[in-house]
Amino acid sequence: MLIINGDITTPKTEQQVVEWLANYVTHPGIALSGVYIPRLDGGSTQADLLVFTPYAAAVIEVDALRKKARGPLSCSMNERWSVPGTHADPVQLRGDDLNPLHQVRRPVSALRTFVAELTRGPEPFVDGLVLLMPKSGTTVTLDKGPMPGGFTVLLGDSASQLYSWFGRTAQHRDRTPWTAELVVTVLTALRVDRTRDAESRRRLYADLVAEGFPTEVSAVRREEDTDSAASTPAPAPAPAPAPAPAPAPAPAPAPRVDPTPATASRAEPVPNGPTAAAPAGSTTQPSNFAPVPRQLPGERTSPPAARPPPTPRRPPPTRPKHRTPTGRSQAQTSALEPTPSTPPPPHRTPGRRRSLDPHLRHRLHGRQGPPPRTIRLPTRTVPGPATRGDNAIDLADHPIARHLSAFRNAHGRSNLLSVPNRVLNES
Repeated sequence: MLIINGDITTPKTEQQVVEWLANYVTHPGIALSGVYIPRLDGGSTQADLLVFTPYAAAVIEVDALRKKARGPLSCSMNERWSVPGTHADPVQLRGDDLNPLHQVRRPVSALRTFVAELTRGPEPFVDGLVLLMPKSGTTVTLDKGPMPGGFTVLLGDSASQLYSWFGRTAQHRDRTPWTAELVVTVLTALRVDRTRDAESRRRLYADLVAEGFPTEVSAVRREEDTDSAASTPAPAPAPAPAPAPAPAPAPAPAPRVDPTPATASRAEPVPNGPTAAAPAGSTTQPSNFAPVPRQLPGERTSPPAARPPPTPRRPPPTRPKHRTPTGRSQAQTSALEPTPSTPPPPHRTPGRRRSLDPHLRHRLHGRQGPPPRTIRLPTRTVPGPATRGDNAIDLADHPIARHLSAFRNAHGRSNLLSVPNRVLNES
């Protein structure tokens, strides 16, 4: 791996990590020490180590553990780190940072934003690694809590764990590759020493290509396609389809044999014409003609029986003009037809009835018939003693009696007027 500014790192812990990276030859890469990344607010944030590989970019925070740090070290993203036996932080922090993960998160976010503004494209994926360097002779284990995506804490007691992490990170081929041109552009914007003039940038570009960085994205895609094609076996050719069987020839239709006319004489029979054998697959005879019997050799054929004359067709019955509805009998139909009914009796309002004068009633009838024989009088008690018992009185002086006498004289009637004891006078 290429190293830039490796000789200016003062802490021994960082010097040890730079030596490990310089001896890493499994994957191509370039590492920079002591880089300041600009922020959007005009300031900058420091990254201990900045590493680029063809498929990854990482910011490494290197921290040395204190002498008293022993046993399990509790580390998580949103809590202060601690070790048993001491209340102080197990590592030295910068400013008001809560833990080393907060320290590495700042340069990671700054690098993502810086590259996106520089290339006018989406933000690249940048990993954050906290590498804890224990003191010699101490035993420390990591008790990791919940970690956000892209951030990892490793114990740097040997280079094997760092190499294993780089091996896993460098295999993310689904990310946008870091080409040699892109790395030179980013390092030039960061004002690295080897990018101060054009000649230095050309030499850095040549070193990156010799290290193994791709020169363009399309070349990386072609290499990936070649590797995937080599690892994937070619599919077996599909078997050729079996030829379709030839269709069987259609059987020849049997010749039509007309029956012998019925007018032929019995004395001179007309033999039937030659008949063709029916095809093997046909079992249905024509519906227009009778089946022809098979003739044996030497046998005399008898004339066919005469067909009866066709029955003349009867004309369809004429439709009646007035048709009884379907599903109804004559009784139901007659019951539905309107029948003449007698007029309803005149409506009479209940109340007191008044008797008309017989002469007036006769005038109203227009002399078309005799007046009624009985005239009902209004019921009213007539005072006076009864002369003919308890049920009859004399009404000769009563006004109604005078009207009745005139009526009797006019019609020649001599009916005896007898009324009950309680008689009603006209009102």
